[in-house]
Amino acid sequence: MSPGHVFDEEISFWDSTRCPTFLASLDEVAHSLATRAPSISVRVDSLDSGKPGVKYGELPQLTALLQQHGRDLDCVEVYCGSGNSLDDMVRTVEEMFEVFQKHFPTARGINFAGGHGFDYDAHAEADKHFDWPQYFRRLAEAAERMNIPQDVKFLFEPARDVLADTGALLMSVERSVITTPVSSIVVTDGSRMLMPSAQLRNRGHNTAFLDRNTREIVEERGISAAVRGRTILRNDYLLPGDIHVPEGVDATSFMVVLDTGAYCATQHMEFLNVPPAAEILVNSDGTMDLITAAGDELDKWRNLLAEKQPVKS
Repeated sequence: MSPGHVFDEEISFWDSTRCPTFLASLDEVAHSLATRAPSISVRVDSLDSGKPGVKYGELPQLTALLQQHGRDLDCVEVYCGSGNSLDDMVRTVEEMFEVFQKHFPTARGINFAGGHGFDYDAHAEADKHFDWPQYFRRLAEAAERMNIPQDVKFLFEPARDVLADTGALLMSVERSVITTPVSSIVVTDGSRMLMPSAQLRNRGHNTAFLDRNTREIVEERGISAAVRGRTILRNDYLLPGDIHVPEGVDATSFMVVLDTGAYCATQHMEFLNVPPAAEILVNSDGTMDLITAAGDELDKWRNLLAEKQPVKS
């Protein structure tokens, strides 16, 4: 588990499950030590950013804290950002090996987590994915060169590279391209809420348009347009910048955004799950009424069917 900054009760819950939980601050580590958690693991922020994680400058304090309680670190996880190149990831490997040797030589594992880049602009499968064979070769070379014990376990979380090209977002085009003196837009029934990381990361995706019979519309002639979502929000655009909309796209067409498996509804509703908040109505006389219930820990903002239902043509 890598929960980020959470309250003590949640840390105690995960400690009780005996799942490795990567704590993100010295204060959280102190809580697990004080409650005698069965294992202690931490997340290290290799970027020294505002993201959750113990910073490099805090490692001596962490070492002293563990020594004070007579405990060893079980596993150390590294946060290194997303979309990194092979060289970037190998550099992170070597940095963590140095951290291991200097601060946690008795740790049982190193979790290199995610960050392995996926090329969203590429079409061929071989060009999209991270070069894992080369990465593992260089990791093995670094481990041998830096005398990392062979019984130390290496863990990886390559979800984006594994899942990115396993999904596509299919939307209806609501009308012919709207062209004004200000801009050109293709209006869809999608929304940026379905894939927030595209705009957040300024990440383009390959796209395709289909006719009413779901045959791809392949036409060099066309227009550059922004992809508009269905809401009235001014910034409800699915992708950054403009895309090529071929001639012939109209209100009977469909649009496909490719390679959304890791960061479409998966991210918004599962990976970054935040249960809906309760709502309270404050009346004019000062009394209050609960009008909606808070979601529980498993609420995913999604209506799941109890049983699968066949799609009728």
